[in-house]
Amino acid sequence: MVPREACLSRLATALVLLVTITSSSGLVTTRPSKPLIYSAPTTPRTRSTLSSSPDSEQDESSPLQISISNLLLKFRTASSEGFGTRARNVASTCQAGDIVVPLCADLGKRRLLAERGIYPGVEYLICDLRDAGATGESFATAEVGMNLQEQPSLGTKTAQDRIAAIRPAYPLRAHLERPDWPVTVQLSDVPLWLSKTTYEAGTALGTLMLAGSYLAMASLVATIVRIAVIPSESMMPALIPGDVVLVTRSVLPPKVGDVVFFDPPPSIDEAVANSKIGRATKTASADVDGSPTISVVSTKGKQFIKRVVAVPGDNVGVYKSNPYVALCNKNTNECKFRVDRTGEYSKPDIFPDESWNRVTPTINANLGDAEDKERTSVLGKNEYFVAGDNGFRSVDSRVWGPLDRQYIFGTAQYILFPPAHFGRIANGNMAITDVLQ
Repeated sequence: MVPREACLSRLATALVLLVTITSSSGLVTTRPSKPLIYSAPTTPRTRSTLSSSPDSEQDESSPLQISISNLLLKFRTASSEGFGTRARNVASTCQAGDIVVPLCADLGKRRLLAERGIYPGVEYLICDLRDAGATGESFATAEVGMNLQEQPSLGTKTAQDRIAAIRPAYPLRAHLERPDWPVTVQLSDVPLWLSKTTYEAGTALGTLMLAGSYLAMASLVATIVRIAVIPSESMMPALIPGDVVLVTRSVLPPKVGDVVFFDPPPSIDEAVANSKIGRATKTASADVDGSPTISVVSTKGKQFIKRVVAVPGDNVGVYKSNPYVALCNKNTNECKFRVDRTGEYSKPDIFPDESWNRVTPTINANLGDAEDKERTSVLGKNEYFVAGDNGFRSVDSRVWGPLDRQYIFGTAQYILFPPAHFGRIANGNMAITDVLQ
């Protein structure tokens, strides 16, 4: 098991780095670094909170170390008093000079308390404190009794009940200030009184848990949904540069016609490196030993978006720059062809000729006679043939071969922005023909 001190230390460090601690519930406009000091009798007592004046050793420490030490001490103190519903009520142990925080979940009671100047979640300085029925010169029992008689009791009176004169430990907003500070309150009228240390530690812990839940939700959404911006003209006219699309992670295998969002496979870089430009760059950039010193282009950190032309098991080829799938009847040996009319690439001579005419999904076979154009090979398991709708600007499976499913994140179905293009992504330009032409 991890020692308790180590857990507290790690939690304190995380809190200092991730959240800004606040304990005011939004009622405070300014918060001095030290609480306002009012004249009130105090009794010697070892405080659970830290001194507001750091000692010589703290002065030599960095601000981060001081913050961590202070927060760690607060958590140690608060852990002994409990958190949330298990927090210890300090109504019976607090003393004059302490800073306490009233809490109340009952909305009706909160309103009545607010009318008396007792705002849940605000830190109050106890100016004076007496047991019920006690007398004292600094705390006029008669005045207190008269004040309390004018106010309905919100709690259960007990023989050990205590009456306190309290005022906010820091300035409040103007509409919450009162001219009659300090106000008197019977401590039993408030359901729960927390020490300042416990309240601040609980607020910090709650803030961290809320931040953690938001981060967890964001992480979950990021694994399911992505927003992508179209950077090029390769998918025109369905998608134009600047379109923002919604991409959802694929659960089922992509279908023909789906627009997929994927990480680049290594074959893309290989195809570009083996192109005319790639070979020329290697030659021009070779050093004295003859090894290349400059790479043409890298797809690292980039993502692509293309349309699925063929799925595993399909017979795929490319004819006159257009990828096609042979749909053959095994009984009659008659074939039709589903052709994706992408069009010719803008600079076809950059890549090998078989990129634009071949009978295999991979670029590994030369064309034979004219009849070979109707003989295709089958895509393997988890292999997809993808192409851009605008073949004039698209480097796709025609150039670098099939795309393995492991690189596919998901499918894009909707355009989110701009508003003029909002809606489902249009279908591609696929058609079934009897002959290739």
